[in-house]
Amino acid sequence: MTWFTDRSEDGQWRLREWLRGLRQTVSDPFAKRERNAPVRALTARDALTGWPWYVLVFAGLGLLCAFLGPFGTFSDMAPLARLAYWLSIFIVNCLQVLAALALLARLTTDRWSLLALGAGASVLASVPATAEVALLEYLLRNSNPLGGLVDIFTKVLVLTLAVTIPILVIRARLRTSAPPVMPAAASGPDGAALLKRVKPEVHGALWALQMEDHYLRVHTSNGSDLILHRLGDALADVAGLEGLQVHRSYWVARAAVTAVERDGRRLVLVLKNGLKIPVSRANVTAIKAAGWI
Repeated sequence: MTWFTDRSEDGQWRLREWLRGLRQTVSDPFAKRERNAPVRALTARDALTGWPWYVLVFAGLGLLCAFLGPFGTFSDMAPLARLAYWLSIFIVNCLQVLAALALLARLTTDRWSLLALGAGASVLASVPATAEVALLEYLLRNSNPLGGLVDIFTKVLVLTLAVTIPILVIRARLRTSAPPVMPAAASGPDGAALLKRVKPEVHGALWALQMEDHYLRVHTSNGSDLILHRLGDALADVAGLEGLQVHRSYWVARAAVTAVERDGRRLVLVLKNGLKIPVSRANVTAIKAAGWI
């Protein structure tokens, strides 16, 4: 009996923790959760990751609606026509929701809350979906839908919201619950060979490498020097240091970064010496995964 009570209390505690995390997932913006929990903000690439699962969920709901026949479709349509009607609506709308999520994630620079992102994507996707439903109404139900476009839009929006937001919330909760992915510890040269190429007065902690044509500018804690060296070879020289190539022309040491700023839609790393280094879009995910921002 004691064992059963202990298991019951443990289950209740886990349920309370899960619900607490779910409330935080819904209410907190991505940027805030990013600082307080091991989860990355939803980017355009994230929104499209795992898209087959979204399609399967929407297709399953389409099959359910084809079986139940809501909104009068059970009595007005033959079984095959009803199946084509609902599968077409849900699958096409799913692809439109994914595209809207990716677009909004990029335009809002990943700062919107889950509810706002899901609602905005649902509204955007429901506009073309209304026209598509109207076309299906005309082709499969022989009705003239032009007089009821507002009613169609309302029903499409409600269905889209009812599916999109729960999927986003559950997915974000699973990502929040997952253990953080820690970058592997670097091993290799610590930059000593590279420092031998610069002037002695510049020797110090390596902060950044900057490619300038066929030359390389080496930034250290004591200044900078321009040497004849390729960035690709220099990256091998600093493989043992904690740093990342954040741009095709720049490598930055983690210890040198004091702040992260935004210049429009572009991220900029601010170093201890005041140098500002741009981060290419292709490398934003890498620096987020490494925990730099």
